[in-house]
Amino acid sequence: MGIREDVARQYLELQLSRRQILKAGIAAPAVAGLAAACGVTASPSPSPTASAAASAAASPSAPPSPTAENYQGVTLQVWSGGTTGPPAKKAAEEWSALTGGQVNVTVVPFGERAIKFAGLITAQDSSIDALYASGDFVGRFNDRLYENLSDPQYALDTGDFVPATLQILTAKGGLRALPQHSEMEIYIYNKEFFQAAGLNADTPPDTWDGLYAAADKLHVGNRYGCAVPWTIGYGGGAYYLCFLNSIPDAKPLSEDRTQLLFNDDKGLQAFKTIEAGLKAKFFDPNIDSTVDDYGTGKLFNGGNTASEINFAELWGQATSGNAKDFGTTIKADVVGTSIMPGIQTGNSGSINGFEGFGLNKFGKQKQAALSYLKYMSGPKYQKELNLSKVLPSSRTSVLSDPDVTASYPVGKTLAAMGAHNLDRYAAPYDWTPPFSDAMVKLYKGQITADEAHKIAVDGVEKIIEKYLSS
Repeated sequence: MGIREDVARQYLELQLSRRQILKAGIAAPAVAGLAAACGVTASPSPSPTASAAASAAASPSAPPSPTAENYQGVTLQVWSGGTTGPPAKKAAEEWSALTGGQVNVTVVPFGERAIKFAGLITAQDSSIDALYASGDFVGRFNDRLYENLSDPQYALDTGDFVPATLQILTAKGGLRALPQHSEMEIYIYNKEFFQAAGLNADTPPDTWDGLYAAADKLHVGNRYGCAVPWTIGYGGGAYYLCFLNSIPDAKPLSEDRTQLLFNDDKGLQAFKTIEAGLKAKFFDPNIDSTVDDYGTGKLFNGGNTASEINFAELWGQATSGNAKDFGTTIKADVVGTSIMPGIQTGNSGSINGFEGFGLNKFGKQKQAALSYLKYMSGPKYQKELNLSKVLPSSRTSVLSDPDVTASYPVGKTLAAMGAHNLDRYAAPYDWTPPFSDAMVKLYKGQITADEAHKIAVDGVEKIIEKYLSS
């Protein structure tokens, strides 16, 4: 999900430490309608009994329950991403109370992650037991680093996971990680500002052009229609896909990632739609490269933008009332959500932020590490995670649990969004730098959409050629 590190940690640790959440029971069975909308799948083996978990939570120093797995004397080393770190640490505390094993979770900074993971392969390093996984990392490192969890020896039941999360974390014919959450980009807007601009606050326009038409009325003082960090280093390709993925049958790359496919009218149309929003001043023109998605979230939370493209995690911050950590001064009931607008009515597209954890192929404590991953992705802990209102569960039974649906209304939007194209097109190479270059220049008005399209096409072609010749 990009560089989304410290802010999430504070909120998640605050929420997950609440005793009432720790006492949450096993999630109810999945509701068929939501399961279908989400494209649901995956459920590891059952977690320890609720009574054992509640006892351990009440007395963390107590010895492991006799009904639980016993990993006394085992210490696991886990490398995490920034957003996944806090929930991984909370899961580690609970797993340790149940099994006696210990877990050290280390957050590897975004900028260092790829090279450090590559180093594990080069050295065949067995010191790390479990590893952060995303579509991008699974696509790059696949069977060279991650154990194949589809192997019958692991006997994993994945029938309760949101199906799309499993698809993203599968490569080279095997499931490389268990999904921790089902995060995705959605459209978040201020109902009061939309109503004042003459828009339907409950059903906003479903196309970008429909929103652009209200740009002048949404622009009040320094507040614009939408805040998007177009120039942040990792953002160009990601935000471009939020537009391209709404075009039926449009893809940036071939399935085998050896051909470039966005060098057509569909690829150009995505750039032109972005350009139209910039020219209409629907998108805030004053966001520099130091502002990331958390930064635009704070703009929204303080009433300084009418909408944002962001993850459901940021919905949690916008409705939190937490001015200290998130600058939230708007009321929770003015925060609206919808699926991403499309280039044409009736169509939508976005990108996933799915993340999880896999086993280091070279690790020597795989049984204990898998036990920990199964607990973190199991129904009990997944319900705790979802009730924190920071990250949505990767399990359909949890997303449809009455306690969750009552306290997490954004789940309906996520279910609807999940029915559309969320692919981030992970590849064994990084194809995004040309998009970042093109988007910065387009945002600053230095080039046209046609020129931005050409920069991206030429740049990605060279990257693919280099990959194929290496």
